[in-house]
Amino acid sequence: MPLRNRSLRAISLADVEQLLNEWEIQCLILLSFALQVFLFLAAGIRRRSSSRVVGVLIWLAYLSADSVAIFVLGHLAVHAGGPSHQIVFLWAPFVLLHLGGQDTITAFSMQDNELWRRHLLTFAQQAALAVYDVTKSPWPDRRILATVMLVFLSGCVKYAERTVCLAAARPDRLMDDFLGGFEDRISSIKEMQTIAREGGGLGSSRYLRSRAFAKISLNPAMDVMSTDILPNYDWSVSRDIFADLHSKISRLDHPRKEDYFRQTYRFVEQKLFICYQRLYTKALFRLSPLGAFLHLVTFLSTSTATVLFYAAVSGGTYYTTSSVDVLVTYVLLAGAVTLEASSFILSMFTRQDLWRHPVLCSCVQNRRIIKFVFFLTCGNCAAMLRRWWPPRHWSQKLPQYSIIGRCAQQQVSGCRSLMPRWMAERLAPSGTKPVPVTDGLKFFIMEKLLDSDAMLTDNSDFTGSRGELALNKRTVSLQEVPAVLRESLKDVDFPTSVLLWHIATEVCFFRAGRSGGDGSAPPHVNNHHADEEEKKIISRQLSNYIMYLVFKCGVLRTSGSQFLLLKAHDEALRLIKQHGGGDPADAPREGKAGRHQREHKAMERLLRSGLLERGSQELAAAAAPLNPGAAIEVLSDAVLPRAFKVAAALDSVRDLQGGQAAASQWDLIAAVWLEMLYYVSTRCGAAFHRQHLSTGGELVTHILVLMYIVGPLGYHPDMLKRNSDRGSY
Repeated sequence: MPLRNRSLRAISLADVEQLLNEWEIQCLILLSFALQVFLFLAAGIRRRSSSRVVGVLIWLAYLSADSVAIFVLGHLAVHAGGPSHQIVFLWAPFVLLHLGGQDTITAFSMQDNELWRRHLLTFAQQAALAVYDVTKSPWPDRRILATVMLVFLSGCVKYAERTVCLAAARPDRLMDDFLGGFEDRISSIKEMQTIAREGGGLGSSRYLRSRAFAKISLNPAMDVMSTDILPNYDWSVSRDIFADLHSKISRLDHPRKEDYFRQTYRFVEQKLFICYQRLYTKALFRLSPLGAFLHLVTFLSTSTATVLFYAAVSGGTYYTTSSVDVLVTYVLLAGAVTLEASSFILSMFTRQDLWRHPVLCSCVQNRRIIKFVFFLTCGNCAAMLRRWWPPRHWSQKLPQYSIIGRCAQQQVSGCRSLMPRWMAERLAPSGTKPVPVTDGLKFFIMEKLLDSDAMLTDNSDFTGSRGELALNKRTVSLQEVPAVLRESLKDVDFPTSVLLWHIATEVCFFRAGRSGGDGSAPPHVNNHHADEEEKKIISRQLSNYIMYLVFKCGVLRTSGSQFLLLKAHDEALRLIKQHGGGDPADAPREGKAGRHQREHKAMERLLRSGLLERGSQELAAAAAPLNPGAAIEVLSDAVLPRAFKVAAALDSVRDLQGGQAAASQWDLIAAVWLEMLYYVSTRCGAAFHRQHLSTGGELVTHILVLMYIVGPLGYHPDMLKRNSDRGSY
């Protein structure tokens, strides 16, 4: 290499090194501030989005924010502050402010809440390091010293708030809070039941104004997040919506009933939103008297610090300080004030009862004036925003997992690419994509919960049924139900039952035709056909969703059932390749239509195997039972023949009713899957509900809360009357 090029290269590297040494700390502190801004704006998205990309971005920002802030604080301790960089040491308190986090996020997951002691230790360490950084530099101007002290106060307050919120949301603290008021709530429930019987019902003024009603918690969602086993509560009351539930619903016409169902789901969403705020944010702490006072302290201290710093710089005390350092300090101060003000304004538009804010109530004695001013300004703005842009408290998506869809996707991936199978499985989507939770599915769930027969059924039978009640109810109308269906629901474990019925539902769905198969609206031909199509779509959506809960999320999954899933997948993939040819030129196009086409072709190839015909012949010949008996026989026996035997039994149900064949078949399938959904919802566990509350939410969580509000797990008015006749509470 020529000597000239070597010298130029040496000079360039030296210049770059000098540039990094001079501006490294400025870039790092601005990066720390940028991460805080990103978390403030994007942290709330995760509760209404199930996207993995969004989750990964927020996770990286959450971890990087603490790492960058700690690195900046340590770098300040060894930073050579010359006469032109005296003001750099002012940034140490801002690092504490950043470590305190934003009001929109305190924990990324429940594991962060469990590690609150580690955050407390980190708080003590970083506060001591910040004090060391500040004392290294002389402060000739008292206004700069006051600025440092005020920002340091704000940083300590925010970091302490974060630690307190983490400690208050840890699982053992949630359980302690639940058990601490358990006896009091039970006595309040009994008192409310007595008033409801003697005072004119659940909607009477005496009932709603009673001491017990005001004392008891009206958020069963928090109890769902706190404990796995819940007693029966009278959650069918709420001053906002519910009054004399059963009699009121029975008198409503169809449009008003649908509107009531929507209000009920919105009520559940709001309660779960409050749970999310307690578990993962500072929102509920901010609305407490202590939290409101500390919020006011941090806002006033950062605002005063900004004014003092401006006065000091305008006075010319630091005329030798770099103008870039001054500009960065202004950005940090203005950003801190803006974030504090924005968090307060954001709470105004997310909570309708902010006029009860402790600070406002303590400043003005007359609450009517506060309420009038609030609704005249922020209240009207919030109402207009909710009307134009209704808030979404969860993703409103139904994750889907289809074993046929996964096999079809792997078949196409194997034809198109030479990459290993494990790599193709991670790059290609497994099963099918999430579908939106439609009003039809919500109303179907609510109507079952409000069914008088279900309400008067013993609660243990209702939540313990995996489809047997639906099968027994249709025994009267069908006169005969194949024994295979009963065996598939009672004689095998729940995950195996889900797997068999899932494959059988896929077979029945594709044999019935592909009209609106992925959650699209049913065709408007006639009422009978539209109802059949809607039940068919709901059945498949629930089938794929319960498969996702059991085999993707691990709810009630066992090692044996996981082995059966892998075995069924290999059997299906082998039959698809054997009866389809696997020609790359036969691969369908991409997109949603292409995915449906792949699944349809995969099912056609499975039907060519003759498994369905063989299952029908075994049913007609009264062959061996569905469950071989011994555990080793269950694991060694083929899965697909048993599943196709269940599909053949469902086809025989269809043949019993003549003109109403399809309707009766899909009524049965939908009812079985709905009971399985109720069965799963009570067995997911509090840890599952807490975890998925921060990743877009799950429909099964909303259903469990509904079951305690309007369903059989709460005391229905009819049940109250029955208990009254028995003289029991």
